[in-house]
Amino acid sequence: MLARPQLTIDKLRAQLTRFPRSLWLLAGANFVLFCARGMTIPFLVIFFGQIEGLGAGFVGAGIAASSIVGVAFTLVAAGTIDRFGARTILIVTIAGTALTTAFFPVSTTPVLFFSIMILQGIFTQLYWPASDTLATSMVPVSQAGEMFAMLRVASALGIGAGGLIGGLIVVGGAEAQYRILYLSAATGIAIAGVLVFLLVHPPARHAAEVRAGDATNAGSWRDVLSDRRFMYSQVVMFILLAGLTQLQVSAPPYLRAQAHLDEALIGFLFTINTAIVVVAQLWVARKIAPWGRGATLAVAGLFWAVAYALIGASVWSNLLPFAAIVVYTMGEMVFMPTSGVITVELAPEHLRGRYLAFGSVIWGSSYGLASWAGGAALSTPHPGMLWPAVIVVLCIGSIGGIFYDRFTRLPTLGTPRVGIADSD
Repeated sequence: MLARPQLTIDKLRAQLTRFPRSLWLLAGANFVLFCARGMTIPFLVIFFGQIEGLGAGFVGAGIAASSIVGVAFTLVAAGTIDRFGARTILIVTIAGTALTTAFFPVSTTPVLFFSIMILQGIFTQLYWPASDTLATSMVPVSQAGEMFAMLRVASALGIGAGGLIGGLIVVGGAEAQYRILYLSAATGIAIAGVLVFLLVHPPARHAAEVRAGDATNAGSWRDVLSDRRFMYSQVVMFILLAGLTQLQVSAPPYLRAQAHLDEALIGFLFTINTAIVVVAQLWVARKIAPWGRGATLAVAGLFWAVAYALIGASVWSNLLPFAAIVVYTMGEMVFMPTSGVITVELAPEHLRGRYLAFGSVIWGSSYGLASWAGGAALSTPHPGMLWPAVIVVLCIGSIGGIFYDRFTRLPTLGTPRVGIADSD
């Protein structure tokens, strides 16, 4: 009678010991961080564009400027991750994100809004290579896929919980409620930074290996830019990320203004996204393991195209956004593990920090330009035309994914060297 419970306990213990304690603690800090950030992300354009009256186009331009400056800063400052350590830079970026978030409620003039967005862009863009470098220093390359999937679940759980909490705080749309939202989010982000400072320390063995590799051959940006396989992967990623971005930036204000969903329901959509990711992400990662890298990117793009078609049609039915979030999440679960593994797999160990930094640049620049374009489209007399344009972009990205497998001759996701999730 006790055999089955004991087997379950042993299996759980085996899963927990697959990763070092510091990585689990980093996942916990990620949950807190993205819970706090998830409280604000869906409502950024709503607050500044619709409630404060700056306009969706202007807010989109501010997000674009934030990303562009952050991208430029990351290119210049990427070397500080190796010089001062990924953990140190990670703590600095979290602290800066908390401080700038706290100033959002008073940054309601055009100049102040642009200034605070640019400052936050600097911190949030450098966060990603610092976080990824710290995480990858804790595990061998063979576990990178599983590590990214695990961190993805933690951050997705935080974003979903944060979206629900944020929606409940600001339901009704009063300016005072948004002040509470941003101050609460800033506090949560600061708590995440404290957790990293107090609890997260990479294993000494991996840290020593990384330092030794860096000392032997630091490499340069020329080495990264000359890697044709990697650069092609980043072009495809840039195109697909322009579509991924629209759920967070353009869909919430569109659903509020055109489909007449209130903030609580919009926040609930992100909670649905989170629930699906938490339940199914690791299972999906195992199922797509035999697929080619580009095939997963192509499938993700097609899922997102269907999701945005449903969002565009939501003006006729308030049920369609709920179907859209399910379809969108299916694509997201296919895309996320692959997007992380591609960079780690292609990067030589001594260049991993620069490869990860360049990947962060691609994410930031695509996010910024897509946010600007989305905001501009929503400011036109025909905001619904945004969605057909996004669908076309995603179809182009899917075609690029198919050619990625065909011409780059990369290993499939089933290759033992980097398994996305090779355990049951």
